[in-house]
Amino acid sequence: MLVKSVTLPVVQPPIYGYQFFAFPLCIVLQDKRSLPWLYSNFIQVCFDKRPDPPVPFTFYIHDYTLNPWLHVEQLQRGTMGIVNRNIVDFVRDCLLEGYYVYLNVDEFYIPERAVYQKSHFSHDVLVHGVDLQNETFQLLGFTDKQMLATTSASFQDFALAYDSIAQIDHQAVCNRIYLYKVKDAGAYEFDLALVQETLEEYLKSSNTSRRFRMVANPWDHCAYGLDTYPCLQDYYERLLAGKASLDVRHVHSLWEHKNLMVARIKYMEEHTDYLTSPNQLRAAYGEIERKARNTRNLMLKFYMQQEEATLHKIMRYLDELAEAEALAIEEFLSVLKRHQPQLL
Repeated sequence: MLVKSVTLPVVQPPIYGYQFFAFPLCIVLQDKRSLPWLYSNFIQVCFDKRPDPPVPFTFYIHDYTLNPWLHVEQLQRGTMGIVNRNIVDFVRDCLLEGYYVYLNVDEFYIPERAVYQKSHFSHDVLVHGVDLQNETFQLLGFTDKQMLATTSASFQDFALAYDSIAQIDHQAVCNRIYLYKVKDAGAYEFDLALVQETLEEYLKSSNTSRRFRMVANPWDHCAYGLDTYPCLQDYYERLLAGKASLDVRHVHSLWEHKNLMVARIKYMEEHTDYLTSPNQLRAAYGEIERKARNTRNLMLKFYMQQEEATLHKIMRYLDELAEAEALAIEEFLSVLKRHQPQLL
């Protein structure tokens, strides 16, 4: 029987402020066996101190596509010309073979996007479905309602969105096309030693990228861990002085990190015996997550009302968060050290 449509499944990921994290996670987290890998990672954060970086503040992980449940193939846009493939046919065939397709498109041509038919804007999308009868693709990405959701685009619009990238954006990242496919045989055991070591690096603001110096030079242009708080403060001071543009992603990423830390503690409590008396730690990080969420909400308020007092309140919250988190991580490490002191 001729296949008329294919929809590859996705789930809502815990990290979605940056889609390059969200897309692999929304695939692998369908399998609950991936949770030990998730909670062993995504502890460290980094702030890029260079002028106008594309990703100023987020989680640090060496390669966001590397995990035991994801087969990854990377192409360049130019490869499509070498193999003489039409992008619509190529993406269609990938989906029919079970591959998700991650690439950049010009969202001027993508319906239900904030810039649709208004302005040209290069953004990444995950294509995870195709309807051959109606000639549409299903694209996961941020909609005009500021939600990570799936919308449809016709084959014709998708082709225009793909071709238009060459005219509006020449960043190397936009030249990449990733193919993702689920690996059913993945396996990963929760890594207590990694959690402890990365918590130490967060607390001491150590450069975690030095772990991977055999394959890449360390990111010495970044601040790490607790040292990211002064960088965030500096950003808001510059925003107050009119020397920086508004970026709501900073505090959203801050909240995502605290939210994931709470989920990590809950997971360790329920699935390991490493947290024998987690009540105090869970309560401390729960309060940190609540304040980080309030900080994110304040930034949205500032976006709408532009009141300087809101920024001052955000900065006070950041001071309180930095102090509270330092104490919470010290307690976290103390609890883990009592369980397995030989790992520290």
